[in-house]
Amino acid sequence: MKKRRPARAAAAVIAAVMCFALTACEKKKEPADSSSSSGKASDVSSVSDNSASPSKVILKDYKFPPFLATLEDPDILSREVYQSFSKKKTEVAVKQQPFADCTCISMIAEKIYTYSEGKYMGVLSADGKTLLKADKYNRITAVSDDIIMCTFVENDKDSSELYRVYENGTVSKIEKKDLSADHIAVSEFSEVDQNTGETFKKQYIQTANGKNVEFPEGNYLWDTAEKTDPQKIRTGKTYRSYYKVSRNGASYYICFDEYQNYVIYEAAYAKIRLKVGNVSGECYVQSFDDYTELSRMVKSFGKAEAATTPDSNETLDYIQITFGLNSPDQQELTVSSDGWCLVDNITHNNQPDNKYFACYDKDSFVSLVLWVDEVISKEYAIIK
Repeated sequence: MKKRRPARAAAAVIAAVMCFALTACEKKKEPADSSSSSGKASDVSSVSDNSASPSKVILKDYKFPPFLATLEDPDILSREVYQSFSKKKTEVAVKQQPFADCTCISMIAEKIYTYSEGKYMGVLSADGKTLLKADKYNRITAVSDDIIMCTFVENDKDSSELYRVYENGTVSKIEKKDLSADHIAVSEFSEVDQNTGETFKKQYIQTANGKNVEFPEGNYLWDTAEKTDPQKIRTGKTYRSYYKVSRNGASYYICFDEYQNYVIYEAAYAKIRLKVGNVSGECYVQSFDDYTELSRMVKSFGKAEAATTPDSNETLDYIQITFGLNSPDQQELTVSSDGWCLVDNITHNNQPDNKYFACYDKDSFVSLVLWVDEVISKEYAIIK
């Protein structure tokens, strides 16, 4: 094997729902709310099931959140939290030549060099040994942190071959079939708690090269992990395979490309639809901390108990929140600007009542709109 000589060191609007036309319920008359669509602050009466007389509150100004107007079709795979491969970091251009008798183009994975001789390119080890001669390939580039693609012309057509780069700085040819999604494995890890004697089980995912899928660094055990049908994911992004995992209440999607690089996105925990005046839109809650805050906020409004049906008014502003997108029990709350709330236990697996009306203070609606404007806007502001 030839060794080189070192040179130097190297919206959909839900009018049907908001119509509130459930004929089986007794209707209750309420005065019209003058602040409904305009979002203007005004003195209004707060209505509550358990209050003998309504209390006076002053609603804050609210408007349709500007960030929401820019989301034509919100993508579940928006909140990226980790990338396993960065081409910019893996493949670095050579600025100072490490060897005297050849021209190096790039250093890959800090283990090998690409070099050129005439119109061809080859690969050298870190100490200058020839790993791939420069007599066939016209381009060599990293497609993963441990895989390089070597392209060449054969029968007047562009072809390519893949090589895996090993820790010891050697390379060997691999077939594309070796990177099939079938080679991604979900396995179970069991361990006995030394204090309680109980056995706890975790899941982990391994790629074809035997590496664990981890996030953050060093954390590869998940509470749950399973392959997911891409048809169930509302996204414009395309990957070869998708996995849904969870840890400590937080949920993530792990998405693999054809080279088994993966991107991890935090999953959506809730979906929000909002209508103010004639403008409507929707977004997701994609932070577990924000979702916890929203859940606590809604609980602070008081217990939602069945109430008589309000009058139909399709012109009212409303906010609809679907809770539990990652839970077997999903609940949808549609709160209108007059305080009325339609509670719909969509799955009602562990819920006694499927659908009923409740009533909150009118400022509850405004609080939710302002929360979306102030909190969820920050989530979308950091989306790449």
